[in-house]
Amino acid sequence: MRVTGTAGSGKTQLALNVLRDAVEAGRRPLYVCYNRPLADHIARIAPPGCSVATYHQLGDRLYRASGRIPDFSRPGAFQILETFMAEHQPGPDAHFDELIVDEGQDFLPAWKDNLLKLLHADGRAWWLEDPMQNLYGRAPLDLPGWVSLRADINYRSPKDILGQINRLLGPESAISAGSPITDPEVEILTYADAAGLMERTKTAITRGLGAGFRKEAIALVTYRGREHSLFAPLDRLGPHSLKAFTGDYDLLGSPVYSPGELFIDSVYRFKGQSAPCIVFTEIDFSELDEAALRKLFVGMTRATLKLILVMSEAAAQVFKQRMDREP
Repeated sequence: MRVTGTAGSGKTQLALNVLRDAVEAGRRPLYVCYNRPLADHIARIAPPGCSVATYHQLGDRLYRASGRIPDFSRPGAFQILETFMAEHQPGPDAHFDELIVDEGQDFLPAWKDNLLKLLHADGRAWWLEDPMQNLYGRAPLDLPGWVSLRADINYRSPKDILGQINRLLGPESAISAGSPITDPEVEILTYADAAGLMERTKTAITRGLGAGFRKEAIALVTYRGREHSLFAPLDRLGPHSLKAFTGDYDLLGSPVYSPGELFIDSVYRFKGQSAPCIVFTEIDFSELDEAALRKLFVGMTRATLKLILVMSEAAAQVFKQRMDREP
């Protein structure tokens, strides 16, 4: 079954229910996604007996099981895993009964084929995707003969946030609101330079705290990736210590975070997760093209209660022009 569901439509809940049903029925399930933070999150809440991994984590496990150890200090290590996955032939006892692919919009065609060969001939496959969360510009995959299901209701985000998103997307791509919550407004703060960015972001955090959210309920999400974000070198932002991914993993393979109070991550890594209050910062673009629109969509739909946008003056002008157009 191919499930094309918008953000907040319940794809994660569906995946967990499929995993739970499979385990209870004595079936062997495999959950595979693209994003490491999402895989870590699912691994924490999935029932015992499930295999959970990103595509490259799965390749790493199978590669090691074949007696080889990947060297991630060398260039091309991930390509070696992808080549191995293409050539790998699972043994008769290595197949799975149930396969759930999450974030399917981020997968390459060859990855789909390499995963399906891990499935028993009478196994069941679920492909979960949202084209609007395709942040890497992948081409849509062909799944001929699959049953398709669409889910266009967002149960996560307040109605006012979805109202803003629908103005951005246009009526042909409008998303229905399933949440009864109404946020008074989506706040927008603008900045002119790097110093202004930091000050306005601190202001946004203060407004979140002033609205009654504890620090652990606020997530600072950057529009830029970790490699290019101005926040990446920081361990503090004003009075707030930052809890950020260090880029390292412990001996058990869990990600290591700095010991801060306020969680911060990029929109790329935070995809698939949510928080009550989102401060979506470092938003900067000169044109609201498809790539910028998708990043806005992903960042804005992470909020379950309150959303504050921190945008460059240029981005805010383009944003306002889109919002002011005729519906």
